[in-house]
Amino acid sequence: MANNVLSAMTVSSADTRRAILKLVSVLAGPAYQQSDQNKPLNLQLELCIERIKAEASEGVALIEACAPHGKAILSQAQQKLEALEELSLLHQLAMERFDVN
Repeated sequence: MANNVLSAMTVSSADTRRAILKLVSVLAGPAYQQSDQNKPLNLQLELCIERIKAEASEGVALIEACAPHGKAILSQAQQKLEALEELSLLHQLAMERFDVN
C-alpha cells in the first residue's frame, strides 16, 4: 500500500528541500537555527555540523574536568554528527536529482 502512495506522489524540488530541512532540524536540535533557513542547504548542514562539533568539544572538556555529564554530551554530539553526515549524503543525491540546495 505504501508503494501505491509513493508511486502516485510526485516529489518536487521544494518538497525535497522541505524534507531535508525538517530532518536537519530534528537531528541537529538546538544547533539548527531558524535564521539559517534561507541559506543554501549545504551551508546549513555545514553550520550545524560545526555547532555540533563545538558541543562535542565541550563534552570532551567536561570529561577532562571529571564532570559526570561530559560523556553523555559527547555521545549525543557524536550520534548527531553521524546522522548529519548521512543526511549530507542524501542532500548530495537530492542535488543530483532535483538540483536542491
